[in-house]
Amino acid sequence: MKKFKKNNDFDILLAQEITNLDRFIVKSPLGTNEFWSEWQKKAGEIVVTKAAIKKAIRLYEKRLPPEQIVKLSAMLESYKEIATYLELLRETALKLKGVEVDGFNLFDTIEGENEEEI
Repeated sequence: MKKFKKNNDFDILLAQEITNLDRFIVKSPLGTNEFWSEWQKKAGEIVVTKAAIKKAIRLYEKRLPPEQIVKLSAMLESYKEIATYLELLRETALKLKGVEVDGFNLFDTIEGENEEEI
């Protein structure tokens, strides 16, 4: 693990991570056509990214240094948190329309063979 020389190094790294993940914030008003279009785009990116990371871990696990595996696993956790955020938005938008939702989970929905197609 990389050691930080000062708190400032950590602050810079944290700011970079926030900037990288900021693209997943849905800015359109809930329930609008723009919202659903933006939500779909971001949800699709999450699913594809998850599949790519899992495939990379599966294919290169024995050739990657342990630090890289830890980094990829941490990335998966970050994307899982983002998927939870997107699901909360989806459920809220649907409830505003009077639609009851069941426990759909964006991050865990696509598993197995579909990931191999990426």
